[in-house]
Amino acid sequence: MRNVELTGIVLAGGKSSRMGRDKALMEFRGRPLIQHAVDILKQVCQKVVISSNKKVHHIAGCEIWQDELAVQAPMVGIYSCLKRSSHAWNIILSCDMPLVDPKLFDFLLSHDLTKDVIVPVHDEVSIEPLCGLYNRSAVPLLERSIQSEHYSLMEFIRAANHELVEIGPGMEGYRKEMFTNLNAADDFDLLSTP
Repeated sequence: MRNVELTGIVLAGGKSSRMGRDKALMEFRGRPLIQHAVDILKQVCQKVVISSNKKVHHIAGCEIWQDELAVQAPMVGIYSCLKRSSHAWNIILSCDMPLVDPKLFDFLLSHDLTKDVIVPVHDEVSIEPLCGLYNRSAVPLLERSIQSEHYSLMEFIRAANHELVEIGPGMEGYRKEMFTNLNAADDFDLLSTP
């Protein structure tokens, strides 16, 4: 991996509407989902924080960074955390993606670090905006998007100086289920065993 200092930001502020309860705290393979995300990021980041407005999401050793605005959207969490980060490069990881391999971020960091955003794409069309690298240089564009009430991360990425990195079997640590989102109880049942 390139010698880049990183802040890891776990997004845990979602509504969990499809789950019906706070999925960040639901157990997956013996640990809360949020703990999986923290453990993944601790392998590659100098600092790991939780993007959330809930004190219950506190994980030992991780600060909770709250949203600056009362708008429940991942973009607001990313914006609020990037503004506070002491590192130029930050890894964003949603708490409902426990199968991501830390080697993914090494791979993303081997790409064009003059960009503002570097995110994976798989199966040629599936972009993962909640599992990628965001530079603090993206803050002004995020701020303009929020002020315009345009909260789509896909629109933001298209407007940003970005790189989409194709992820597939050639990447070390690749698994086809790597980007699976656990959004419903059935997802937990399907993947509960390794």
